[in-house]
Amino acid sequence: MAIIDLSNTNTYPYIKRVSITSTAQEITIPAAATRISIGSSAALYFANEGDDGDAFGGVGIANYAFIPANNILAIDMETGRQSNRKLLVGTQSGSADLSIIIEKQ
Repeated sequence: MAIIDLSNTNTYPYIKRVSITSTAQEITIPAAATRISIGSSAALYFANEGDDGDAFGGVGIANYAFIPANNILAIDMETGRQSNRKLLVGTQSGSADLSIIIEKQ
């Protein structure tokens, strides 16, 4: 997989839709973003520690959370030095389209 680098985005809100599978898809979030929302018609896993292409669970990405199918989760972003601008997302099984909404408030 290739990392989806949205770090140069400077128009808000920014909406992107990408196809993903059950392995982690890495997304780089712009520094100015204050909120990112992610969701899909499929159930998702997401994390901020790991690498593009890693598996969720086991020896891959051990620390992750989930989003039930047909839901969107909004995550408020830290804007200081401690801000993590890396997001890893994958389906719980199969493939699906991921909707990403990036906002600056």
